Amino acid sequence: MKKLSVAILFCLLSCMTFAQSIKVVIKQNGKVIEPVNDVYDLKKSTFQFEITSANLEGFLVGATTDKDIYAGALGLFNAEVPWFQNTGMAEEMYNKDKELFLMDSAPSYWYYTDVKDHRFDKNPKGNAKQWIATRTITRFYDIMADYPINLKDFDGRVYILMYKPEYNSDYDLTGKKNLFQAALRFRD
Repeated sequence: MKKLSVAILFCLLSCMTFAQSIKVVIKQNGKVIEPVNDVYDLKKSTFQFEITSANLEGFLVGATTDKDIYAGALGLFNAEVPWFQNTGMAEEMYNKDKELFLMDSAPSYWYYTDVKDHRFDKNPKGNAKQWIATRTITRFYDIMADYPINLKDFDGRVYILMYKPEYNSDYDLTGKKNLFQAALRFRD
């Protein structure tokens, strides 16, 4: 019985060690913004995503102003949701433009491989197994309209879902694991 207990404990610790996760904190003016029911109230100025990752090199980021796309993506996997019909596209290296892509038809791909290969602000910390990175946002970029939108000119909400895709052997998307969800509400 004692050997069985030790074996079960070892298995649980192994699973916890290799668990894939991210922790996302949204900051503005150096302060952590606390959500109310996944809604973050932000001023129309620069903000940051501070991401701490364990055993997860990258993830997909769906960002839209369309509440219906967001709502459809939150629940169980539904292949009809536009974000799940296309592969993710990687944004600019080192977040050079300090922007977040808004796109209804496909997600973005944010990842950290090492300090020379990532989609975050310069100087992230860690390695491919555990890392901390910041992504500063000064504007949105509407991919469909091919147009940047400065935060000070933005009205409304942006809905964000960060998720880990699950693929079959043919690289068809068959599921997803939600990692972070938020509605960003901007006010003067």
